[in-house]
Amino acid sequence: MAILLILIPISFGILSYIFKKHHRKIGFITYAVLLSLNTYLTFFGNEERIFPGGWDRLKGIEIYFPKEMYILAFFFNIMMLIIYWRSARRHNNIFTALWLIINGTLIGILTSEDFFNTYVHLELISISSFLLIGLGRKERRIWASLKYMFLSYIGLNFYLLGVGLIYAQTGSLNLHIAFSSKPNPLAVSLIVTGLLVKSGMLFLAAWLPAVYTESSSEISAILSGYITPIGTYVLYSFSLYDGFYVEAKEIFLIYGFSSLILGGILAFFENDAKKILAYSTMSQIGLALIIIAEKKELFILFFILQMLYKSLAFYNVGRIYEKTNYRNLDLIKTIKKYDINKMLAIFSIFGLSGIFPTQTFFIKENIGLHGYLKEILYISSFITTFYSIKLIAALKLSKKYFYLVLLIPIIPILNYLPMHLTLIDSSFSLLALIIAFFTLKIKTKAFTVKLNYLENALILQTFSIIIGYYIIKFI
Repeated sequence: MAILLILIPISFGILSYIFKKHHRKIGFITYAVLLSLNTYLTFFGNEERIFPGGWDRLKGIEIYFPKEMYILAFFFNIMMLIIYWRSARRHNNIFTALWLIINGTLIGILTSEDFFNTYVHLELISISSFLLIGLGRKERRIWASLKYMFLSYIGLNFYLLGVGLIYAQTGSLNLHIAFSSKPNPLAVSLIVTGLLVKSGMLFLAAWLPAVYTESSSEISAILSGYITPIGTYVLYSFSLYDGFYVEAKEIFLIYGFSSLILGGILAFFENDAKKILAYSTMSQIGLALIIIAEKKELFILFFILQMLYKSLAFYNVGRIYEKTNYRNLDLIKTIKKYDINKMLAIFSIFGLSGIFPTQTFFIKENIGLHGYLKEILYISSFITTFYSIKLIAALKLSKKYFYLVLLIPIIPILNYLPMHLTLIDSSFSLLALIIAFFTLKIKTKAFTVKLNYLENALILQTFSIIIGYYIIKFI
């Protein structure tokens, strides 16, 4: 029965494309059926392991539905429904079809237990995202979608090369068999490079700021909340096997801290609201890698928070831009209307900031880093707080709404995370918050590299991926 979580949205997506006059009805019917099934499985379902076609693990495809996947899929489907409900009236049947196909594909990749199935889902996500980014046929969106598609396929080629080496070594594409022994280090470096390109990692994914900035609000919401972090989920699922984890842990830490710090610095110096969120995504992807490397059991919670908060932030900041044509923070400060969009944006940005006592603060606290790694995490907390407060301060609300919104992310999610903290961690967080208000007076200028032609940009970014791969290989 669990396989229907994948098949229903993909099948109804095809139907919505065929019956174009009724595409919105089909979309809402899909989510009614999907959420009913998902709710049932969350409370009463059992884990399922499926081998389509009856093949064994050595030669066949394996799909695994653990209990926690039902919870993850539930939050994911809820957010996809909310954004679709707010956006569908502005789009045609092509949008609905692609939206539902991406929904089913993203759930599918969460359940994949072999390299081939993972690759097929990554390919489908890339094609559907490419088409969604270009919707509206505006010139800048088309160029952004082409850049995404080109660099995405470079990343997938790295992934395929790594998978090929593992297949030559083990004779199987199944994760259990491939990682039962120590995998080829070259294969691991190729696979990690490919997935980090898909994940929007700093240096490896120069497509991310342009794509997030030029996409419509609903597209940038699913890109940042779901599609980009899915690469880190794949790395997390691979890291559950000791053979892969031992080879990749050091890579995760080095790239994780680099992206966490440098992504935050780029976000702080930006004055474009959507670009701040784009660089923030790069920074948060770095934190996701650190969590995978040091405390994997926190990853699912962090993934859910990233999914909810980041999609809310991008959608609402994007809607403000579409209504006013303002993205610069100085111009956003002059906007007097759209309080609902501002409230939801502030709620999500503050929730992701890691400021005490938000949920993300407790996640960082529970990672359990020590020594110089803990000190680097403190530095990153200051940077994250600075750009978060900078963006929140531009979204001016009356005091009554402002403080109400800041209180909401403080509530722990169903006591899922133990309230473990130390005085020094909470003190550093509050100190960062105080200093952040003083940094608001600093005039910043974004770091930019202007390239006249798309091919020049692609060549430079391709070289950056290759250099990034050799760094990973060296590590």
